[in-house]
Amino acid sequence: MNFDKVVDRRGTYCTQWDYIEDRFGEGSGDLIPFTISDMDFESPKEIVEELATRVDHRVFGYSRWNHTEYKGSVRGWYGSRCGAEVEESWVAYSPSVLYSVSLLLEMILGKGGKLMTHTPRYDGLTKLVKPYELYEVELKEGEKGRFETDFERIEEGFREGAKAFLLCNPQNPTGKVWSRKELQRLVDLCKRYGAYLISDEIHMDVTRREFTSVLNVDTSVSIVASSPSKTFNIPALGGSYVIIPQRRIREEFVEHTRSIDGVSTASIFGVLGTIAAYNRCEYWLDGLNDYINENLREVAEELDGYRGLEVYIPEATYLMWIDFKGTGLEPEEFQKLLIERGRVAIMSGELYGDPYRIRLNVGCSREKLRRGIEGIKKALDTKK
Repeated sequence: MNFDKVVDRRGTYCTQWDYIEDRFGEGSGDLIPFTISDMDFESPKEIVEELATRVDHRVFGYSRWNHTEYKGSVRGWYGSRCGAEVEESWVAYSPSVLYSVSLLLEMILGKGGKLMTHTPRYDGLTKLVKPYELYEVELKEGEKGRFETDFERIEEGFREGAKAFLLCNPQNPTGKVWSRKELQRLVDLCKRYGAYLISDEIHMDVTRREFTSVLNVDTSVSIVASSPSKTFNIPALGGSYVIIPQRRIREEFVEHTRSIDGVSTASIFGVLGTIAAYNRCEYWLDGLNDYINENLREVAEELDGYRGLEVYIPEATYLMWIDFKGTGLEPEEFQKLLIERGRVAIMSGELYGDPYRIRLNVGCSREKLRRGIEGIKKALDTKK
């Protein structure tokens, strides 16, 4: 795979490139975007060829996901990537990770139950936790780029009645990878207080340190929602999966998707994409991680300390959580300079819980990345 290849995504109904004005206002359509967490890279040829073969078939009827080829690919992937023992019967299809989390919370908490989760967090998760009484635990940065949770506050939340903990592992936007020791402590608390641990593991493959799934630690209270979409840049194919070891919850989940929400029919492209990705494309992921690591290093070398910026290489993801408090700029002022002077579109950290940071997507060619770096420098060089 040539990750340096520049692919023109404009005019393809692309959220990141074609709809910049939706987020950054009228007249911003020509900005260079580093926003939505998809990548500008072509997906692996094995996936493309599999889809092309299916397109040539020319019949696109209803399709099933409940078979060994699909569920076995998920089982095999978790086994090879992190050594987690997953039974095929635990795997079920879902339209998206956010749908999975939303339904699981509804099933476990009912209406108005108490939910615990971290902040800062991915804005998609923030939107779906609104129906619940939310108990937030702040991730605090100790050593540069190392974020720690507060287990005393977590136990306090369980004592006050929280019956589910929503975890993002690896964490978006900080890039934190949860250690086995941390996960074990969290699982122990869930068991002690009769709560479930729901883990969004969609970023599990793009990491710089060993990844541990909650399923490596526990299968009695732990549930996983994930997808190959981030890893192999295939979110538009549709579909994701859940791994639910608890039979009662799993059967209720599948029945709800089929009989109540009517979303149990899988996109054949999502099913085939998952099978091809997990069975045949691990080599591609290795190359992706090497390329992303170089991108991260270049950003850190160029921008850490630049006019007050604080930049670290995250433990996981292709998203950088950049601190600009040291620049002396207020959030609105910095965003204005990025847009008007730097001509770059970068997500404000306010969306995730910290207005004095930006979230930079480096899942792109080196050429585009360097234009982004220069844009950030220009924005800071022209500050008053």
